[in-house]
Amino acid sequence: MLDFLSRRNNLYAIILAVVILVVSVAVKYVNVLYSTPSRVQSELNEVYEGVEVRYPLPRRPEKFRYKWGEYRNSDECSNAVYQSRFYSETGFEGNVYVVSYPDSIEFPGLPTFRRQFRIEKLME
Repeated sequence: MLDFLSRRNNLYAIILAVVILVVSVAVKYVNVLYSTPSRVQSELNEVYEGVEVRYPLPRRPEKFRYKWGEYRNSDECSNAVYQSRFYSETGFEGNVYVVSYPDSIEFPGLPTFRRQFRIEKLME
């Protein structure tokens, strides 16, 4: 009887471990695909709003680039914004500022999910 119960407890432990792994992957997946890009977009908007109020339209791109550079090098920015410094796709494309950064989900025993994100902000 005790042997049967210990096997059953092992089965429950394995099921619990698999459920925890699945939930962890799902939480990280939602964070990578939704939370981090929205955080980067809000950081872009916040810096742009500070520039938009103070400077006329012709000077906004120049001042935005300067303020964004300051923000990106500060301790206040998110890790994704900090990582965008190392990608050549980050910068102006015409009248649009583009932030590119990589993100990934890595769990032991599972294939690594990697994705390059691209967030845009129109300089109006």
